[in-house]
Amino acid sequence: MKKISYREQLLHQITNRIRQSLELSEILNTAVQEIQVFLKVDRVKVYRFAGDGSGEVIAESIEANRLPSLLNLRFPATDVPPEAREMFVKARQRVIVDVVAQRKTLQRLDCPNTGENLPMQDVRYATVDPCHVRYLTTMGVMASLVVPILHQRRLWGLLAIHHATPHSFTERELEIVQLLVDQLSIAIAQSDLLSQARQQAEYEATLNRVSHLLHCPLRLTEIRQGVLEAAVEALKGSGGRLYIIAEPTGEAAQLYSAGKQPLHSSIETDPAWQALTGCYASGQSHASGQSHASGQSNVRLAPQTWDYRPASVGRLFYESYSSSESQGCSVPRTYTLADLRQNPDFVSLVDQFADTKICSFLIVPLQLHQQYVGYLCIFRDSYDVEIAWAGRHDEEVRNRMPRSSFALWRELKADQAPEWSADEMKLAQAIGLHLYMAIGQKRVESMMRYHASHDGLTHLPNRLLFNEQLSLALIQAQQQDEMLGVAFLDLDRFKTINDSLGHAVGDQLLKQVSKALKQCLRHCDTIARWGGDEFTLLLPHLNSAEDITQIAQRILEKLSLPFYTEQQELYVTASLGIALYPYDGEDVETLVKNADAAMYQAKQRGKNNYQLYAEEMNTKAVRQLSLESDLRRAILHQEFSLHYQPQINLQTGQIVGVEALLRWQHPRFGFISPAEFIPLAEEIGLICTIGSWVLETACKQHQAWCAEGLLPIHVAVNLSAQQFQQTDLVNTIIQVLNTTRVKPEYLELEITESAAMQDVNFTIAVLRQLRDIGITIAIDDFGTGYSSLNAIKHFPLHVLKIDRSFVQDAVQDPSNAAIAKTIVALGKGLGLNVLAEGVETQEQLDFLRSIQCDSAQGYLFSKPLPPEEIGSLLRHKKLKCKSTRLLQSCSCLGRKAPNTKSGW
Repeated sequence: MKKISYREQLLHQITNRIRQSLELSEILNTAVQEIQVFLKVDRVKVYRFAGDGSGEVIAESIEANRLPSLLNLRFPATDVPPEAREMFVKARQRVIVDVVAQRKTLQRLDCPNTGENLPMQDVRYATVDPCHVRYLTTMGVMASLVVPILHQRRLWGLLAIHHATPHSFTERELEIVQLLVDQLSIAIAQSDLLSQARQQAEYEATLNRVSHLLHCPLRLTEIRQGVLEAAVEALKGSGGRLYIIAEPTGEAAQLYSAGKQPLHSSIETDPAWQALTGCYASGQSHASGQSHASGQSNVRLAPQTWDYRPASVGRLFYESYSSSESQGCSVPRTYTLADLRQNPDFVSLVDQFADTKICSFLIVPLQLHQQYVGYLCIFRDSYDVEIAWAGRHDEEVRNRMPRSSFALWRELKADQAPEWSADEMKLAQAIGLHLYMAIGQKRVESMMRYHASHDGLTHLPNRLLFNEQLSLALIQAQQQDEMLGVAFLDLDRFKTINDSLGHAVGDQLLKQVSKALKQCLRHCDTIARWGGDEFTLLLPHLNSAEDITQIAQRILEKLSLPFYTEQQELYVTASLGIALYPYDGEDVETLVKNADAAMYQAKQRGKNNYQLYAEEMNTKAVRQLSLESDLRRAILHQEFSLHYQPQINLQTGQIVGVEALLRWQHPRFGFISPAEFIPLAEEIGLICTIGSWVLETACKQHQAWCAEGLLPIHVAVNLSAQQFQQTDLVNTIIQVLNTTRVKPEYLELEITESAAMQDVNFTIAVLRQLRDIGITIAIDDFGTGYSSLNAIKHFPLHVLKIDRSFVQDAVQDPSNAAIAKTIVALGKGLGLNVLAEGVETQEQLDFLRSIQCDSAQGYLFSKPLPPEEIGSLLRHKKLKCKSTRLLQSCSCLGRKAPNTKSGW
């Protein structure tokens, strides 16, 4: 008992000494000394593994030199077989060898299959391999104990205990040694955390220094030179290079260097170097300013006419940090000259570093997403290393025998390329990001004035500069008693091009349009991009209004010619409004406002024309502003209502559904046509709110009819394009159905053909969700959009609605008749119900029946009615269109629909 207490006390003392140490080397030295004294053995050593599998003795304690010292000697990876390494990790296997008896004991603390701790040790005995016996004998060892040291479930190293004579280990001794090894694992983890904390502190200090430099009141060249030198020092480089590309405003490219450099100062002109550093621009001429501690010099670099692709870099790119790429940051990459020599595209670049010690470099492109402003490069010199091997190591097959000596053998490796750690690359990336932000801020400041007065896409003056120029022109016109014109130009249906072909095509078209407009103007005229697809023209020195109308006509003729973008032929028209000084205003604000009002008048008169300002145009503009203000309050004031128009089965005359149509009774202007206020609601962003109100109100009305004893009937509700694009649309509809208790099969949702084609994949996904709920889906205004039949066939539809424009002229116009027949045939082929809108005459009805159209709606049957009247009509269930009396009773005979779309 006294012996056990003494050992436990010793374990406690050793553990405390280990815990009191801060440095890992001190902890390991303390541990091997105490274990050697405790076990009374000849040698205890800690053997740590390197990344290549080899090991080195990093701590050792020897009793009276009875065994030779192995401290700081390296052992090849082959000295520890792979299967032994595997069991060290999986089972925490201890190996005890008795060389005299040629027997080894294997003690497993964990299950090798599950990794779980065993309640009792798995002890096995085996004969020692003759090679292992010779290995230990050569070392002078007759008894050995090897215990694995693990860190983060990996084999960090081994604790090896050697004795020159046979020696046995008691279970209690083995237990205490294992506990000490476990303490070493904890100490290794603590040391690792401490090392990381120290390194993090160093890196933060470096970044703080860089940040301080970037914001200090020094000259810009001194700041950037200081940052480069700080980066070289922090990343243990022998030299560095900071290159900043030329600015769009014309400022020359700049080059800063520190420490050792490649042979040629103009390495930036080398295509291979450009590929490595991420410069992929072409046709640019860069001027390079090179800063040194001793002064500055300017070097003009040759024009860049290259277009080098990153694919040629191939395997030279090392592993990237995916988290950095997901944030849009550029990833540092490292290269060695040895790697460059292996790639034919980079062999010539190696000559740039001939006769220098530089053998490795790290490149940080100063880039965020696609915005590239330059690069930071850190060079490192090669180094020589001497390795002290425990005996000569030879990989040849004939020499793969147990070594006959552990005598020191030194190997000299020259021109080694230093490795770049992941932490160093992250620090380099952080420095690069700081540099990018600082350079970007500088560029923003230098270009702010230009961007404040010019449009970034077309490079035309913007509205700010236009107003300034117009102010000056008005002063001159007043002094010289001249007429001056202001024109407001808006492209017609440009949104359709943006939505159908994409904004990239739209931007290309805007650039071409701006060039075309310039060609139509005089030398003294000014054109500006007001915003979006709107342009303003300043036309001074006019002799009469005819001068400006000639220019306007020239513009319309120029725009009538086709434009070509991405091998597409596009046609565009414009609407122009013109205001004249001094007749239509004498200040900037009034002239622009009146030209804008005239432009809207041109839009209302069919587009592709110009209009001179007239005073009554302001009356319409005032009404438009009033409607916009009142529209925001219309829902709260209960000014909206829904009317319902029956949908008739053409074969049976039965009412198969009703379409909910929005009506607005304005308290001052009276009835406002949906054709007037719906586009306004879309423009000011209220259409989704109004659409939600329509959906909920229609569902409530459906339930009210059912409460009156009427049979349930389909209620069709229109969805606007903006409403359909809402991500929570399906959940909103489900919530309305649940709240109103309307069964999904009685709700029909209508979307226009153009809305469905904005994003085909999105449309299919949403429609499938609605179909799965049980809701009926209809495509409204079919035939008027740009739908692809290949896309239509994938839409989960139930109804195609023929647009009223094809119905109204079908009897007189063979083309419209052919289109209507085609739509019906298409619907039949896809298994859909086809409904015709806007039926007003018996001839139209007869035609629709002749082409086997399924159903129809229009003023021939009934105008849209308020809920109480439609309820009375629904009780009849059927409209016999050949019965004049019934048509009269249903208020549908002889009534003509207004020339507006009935969708809202």
